[in-house]
Amino acid sequence: MHVPLRCPLATLAMTASVAFAQIPRPQGPVQYHGQVGFIVPDGWTAQKGANGATILTHPMSLDQQPCQIMMLSPGRAQGDLATMGASLVQGFANANRLGPYHDQNGRDARQSREEGVSGTGWNYVDLAGQMGQSGITARVLMIDMGGGQVLPIVGFSKHYLCLGSMYVRDNDIWAMLFHSLQIPGYTEDSPKLAEQIVGMWTSVGSNVGNSEIFAPNGRYSTVSVYRSYESSSSPGYVWEVDRSWAGDGPYEVHGDRVHTRNPKGSDTERDVTRYFTVVRMPNESKPGGYDYILRMVERSFDGSPTWGFSNSGNFVTHMVRSPDTPHQ
Repeated sequence: MHVPLRCPLATLAMTASVAFAQIPRPQGPVQYHGQVGFIVPDGWTAQKGANGATILTHPMSLDQQPCQIMMLSPGRAQGDLATMGASLVQGFANANRLGPYHDQNGRDARQSREEGVSGTGWNYVDLAGQMGQSGITARVLMIDMGGGQVLPIVGFSKHYLCLGSMYVRDNDIWAMLFHSLQIPGYTEDSPKLAEQIVGMWTSVGSNVGNSEIFAPNGRYSTVSVYRSYESSSSPGYVWEVDRSWAGDGPYEVHGDRVHTRNPKGSDTERDVTRYFTVVRMPNESKPGGYDYILRMVERSFDGSPTWGFSNSGNFVTHMVRSPDTPHQ
């Protein structure tokens, strides 16, 4: 896996004793699936299932079911993680006569794969897609536990307020569970994400634009623009309103957390620690055949349960690295 230009880890790596307020963060007691620790997302419940599985569920109406996450028993690695994950979900689909497991473009679900490394150094692959025309989205996380063992975690949902949808993949419930995972043998913070976050990352929507730059010298810069429309006192007219935010200051990385200091920010934005991941995803139109994606778990200040949000009021940003970011 290619990573951005190496950065001075003495500047970016934080010791485990350093603690900042993390907004938001997994909260609650650590529970165990075998030897794997995890925190149940807020509003969800966990119970033991058959064959050593742990089943996490969230109450939804009957027409919005299923809504569950299955943590399966670790198994022996057989081939690459993406193929194992796709075969696992296809087995569920076949058992329920739901059809082929495919991505949002109707392709082999392995084309949806996102490959990354956790804050403590374990490798993983994440797939997302739909089983036939059932409307049921299946997301599978395949974790390389080392020693030839793989831990599968599979989520099934039919409504975006459960675990997102095939089209809105980034979901804070899934992210909260992911960042809470404690894999045996991986207890120390890894410096790998500190290297991978270096570069320029952007996201552009119809009314929103964001850009974040993380430099090798431990400085960051961010700019956000939001466009909205308000009614005018003149009949038949509306006002276009543009708002922007800017930030600049030092940053530090500690495993899967990035802490930014914005001296000009408000009290809630001056010192912020966010959980983040960096993954690569197939994109044949890009040099090297991949997009590199930066995700950060953020707080929704209005708590809106809309696309990209869950009932917790948190959301996950999706930013793509600029293609001119140097590689090593």
